This record gives sequence, C-alpha cells and structure tokens, in this order.
Amino acid sequence: MKKRLAALAALFALAAALTACAGGPSSAPVQSLAPQPASAVPESTAPGSEAAPASEPPAAGETEIKGTGESISGYKNFTIHYEDGAENTIERGVEGLTYTLEGVKVFDSINDARVDMYGCTVDSEDILARPFVLVELKADYTAPAGGEGEAVADANDLTPMMQMDKLEAGSEPAFPVLGYFSLRPKEGDARLDSQHNAFCYIIKDGESVTMQLGVFCDQALLDAKDLYLEVNAVPAPPDGGTVGGDTVRRMFDLTGES
Repeated sequence: MKKRLAALAALFALAAALTACAGGPSSAPVQSLAPQPASAVPESTAPGSEAAPASEPPAAGETEIKGTGESISGYKNFTIHYEDGAENTIERGVEGLTYTLEGVKVFDSINDARVDMYGCTVDSEDILARPFVLVELKADYTAPAGGEGEAVADANDLTPMMQMDKLEAGSEPAFPVLGYFSLRPKEGDARLDSQHNAFCYIIKDGESVTMQLGVFCDQALLDAKDLYLEVNAVPAPPDGGTVGGDTVRRMFDLTGES
C-alpha cells in the first residue's frame, strides 16, 4: 500500500502543491522568463522549492515534442502495475480536450509582462525575481460520445520541465515553477474555487478557450534553451513495478529549438 501511495503522490504532488498555496492577489512585481526543454517530472514544484526529484527518462522514441501552432491531447490513460500484482488505472485530463501552443514570450521579470497579478500564485521573492516565460495556449473541447457537454479542466496538468543533459557541467538551476494562470477563478467561485483550485477552468463542447500560463525559471535554462511544458506527465514506475498504457511523453518546446 505504501508503494501505491508513493506512486500516486509522485503524479499529483505538483497539482496539490500549487493548489494549496494559491492565495489572493500578490503585490510583488510580476516577472517573465524564457521557455525550457523537458526531461523530468518533478514530484513537487511548490512555490519556494529550489529543485525536485525527476522521473526516469523515457526510452528512445517515447517522447513527442511540439512547437508553436501544434497541438497535444489534454487526456491520458495509463496503468500503474505493482510488484504484488495489483494495478491502478489512472485517467489524467479531460477526454476530448486539446491544447494548442499559440505563442511564447520571455521577460526579465513578471513586472515587464504587465499581467494581472491576481493570476500569480506565488509570493516567494526568490521565485518572483527569476525570468518569466508567458505561454499562450488555446484549449478546444469536443465532448466524446456520451460525455458531458461542459467540463472542468485543470491547466495544472501542464508541467514545466527541463533536460539536465542540455545544461553545462556543474550547472544546478532551480526547477522551473508554474506560477501564473490568466483564468484563475475568482475567490468564492462555488464551482472552481471551493478548494482553491487556482488553475481550473470551465470549457463547453465545441468551445475554444485562450489562456496564458506563466513559468518562472533560472536564466541558465533560457541560455541552454532547455524549457518545456509537458502535458499530463506520467510518474516514474514504483519500486519493482511498471507503468503501462499511454506512457509517451508529450510536451511543448518553449524555446523553439526542436
């Protein structure tokens, strides 16, 4: 049981961490930074954390990297197989949802981006002082047969990533942090803010929703062009177990190098 809980924790820790710290509007200056490539899934990128353990790198051919104008499904289904023979099937995201990368802008700080600070979910002076990468995405939803005509989606299913092998030897940058969402629900929203779900939004069948996500990162990641946004990251296999099903890593290249 402990191993099963550990595997699930690795998958959902990021969402839980950002959800828990989502407070009211911040008065700290907003900063923007450049995108980075993806290579590992953090167990946590809670505001204030400097780095996070990563999952095992995927085997060759198991990573798909998309750029501006390209799309990635916002839904993934996979199964965790434990060494005792037990299984746990997990669905991440919303079936019928698709994300398209519309554009990326890099700023020296969130202040330079001139975004509404209500959408900022971090208040760490250290994180706010980092470069700020503003990512514009379009979400489209086509309800599957028998599916809901309206869905609650979570933009926290998109995780900032970096690939350590692209960095200079000895470089130890802090892990990038997702800390801004332009569609952050208003406080007291009975449907979206009941548990301070700062990255949730509603999308209807046949509707397109445009949003902006903000990533805080170290300059080293921008210099190395090592910043990505992974959609529905899969956790590393539990000790003695495996992860099966749709395990392909799908991510947007935020530096335009792929």
